[in-house]
Amino acid sequence: MTTRLLRLFLCAAIAATCGSAQAATVLEYRHEGECATEFERMAIDGLRLRIDMRVDGIEMTSLIDDEEQLMHQVMHDSRSYMTMESDDDAVDFNSDVARSTLLHARNEAYKVTGLDNDALIAQARAAQVAACPGMAQLAFGDPDYPEAAARCAERMAADAAAQAPADRESAIARAQLQARPTRANAPASPAPKPEWTTTRIEREAGATQVDGRACTTERVMRGTTVLREDCMAAIDALALEPRAQRRLARMAKVGAGLASGIVELHPELQQQEREGPPAISLRRVCHADGRVAGSSTLEIRERVAIDPAQFELPAGYEPLQIGAPSTESPDEALELLERMR
Repeated sequence: MTTRLLRLFLCAAIAATCGSAQAATVLEYRHEGECATEFERMAIDGLRLRIDMRVDGIEMTSLIDDEEQLMHQVMHDSRSYMTMESDDDAVDFNSDVARSTLLHARNEAYKVTGLDNDALIAQARAAQVAACPGMAQLAFGDPDYPEAAARCAERMAADAAAQAPADRESAIARAQLQARPTRANAPASPAPKPEWTTTRIEREAGATQVDGRACTTERVMRGTTVLREDCMAAIDALALEPRAQRRLARMAKVGAGLASGIVELHPELQQQEREGPPAISLRRVCHADGRVAGSSTLEIRERVAIDPAQFELPAGYEPLQIGAPSTESPDEALELLERMR
């Protein structure tokens, strides 16, 4: 009898061990039309988490291992990755590094232009609006800004090339030179602090249901125009499997910690931060040109079998090599400043 019970316990232990390796929780958006979300798919298995996303057209994956206290940021287009430690001390250190790097970039830009950060951004903004008047209604923190800024940059380059098609690179270089902020182009009075956003968030009273989960509707508005609607649910109210719940809460804490150094220098980044615990969009409706362009609905599946290799670095990917950037010329300093903003 004792032997039989021992075998039963062993079988139960083995089954539990095998089951936990395959009992992942998956959060994945189902898209209809054009409606981008912060991530495409998130898989959580025990102490490991994988987030697949598309950022400015680049396919990326975050691999987080809370047992090893490591985070890998994987860039699929370049088949490369960056690794950082994710314990509390490492998060604080990296936040300090980000803040120091931004301050260094500002100081280097000042050396070659004689302008402070606000004046630099104001001049760059003026050049952008002069080339693309529609940019005047978009501030840096607006949802449409990244895509519109990319289109404007392409237009500026195309206009410069059209002026001298035989020497396209020289034409583009001349356009960049003319747009470069300099002390000579600085306004007589101090530049006003750049506006962070021209949008606002309206929150509905009461709760809505999405697939049986309660959420609150939030609208991103520009004037009377709706840009986006989200039905937000607090992470701790999703009633997920406890380990998955803890991974999401830890991820939110790490993200906030990494950003704290930059937020200290740019408190306007928190202008539209929602109050209360971390939340996730259960349904997003995207608008464009006054009409609905698409929607995205979050599907949550539990006890999903996932290959453990999905939480490992892909074979053949190399560590991303980042050298210390040179700031010997104004262009290099301003490029550094833009990358660090």
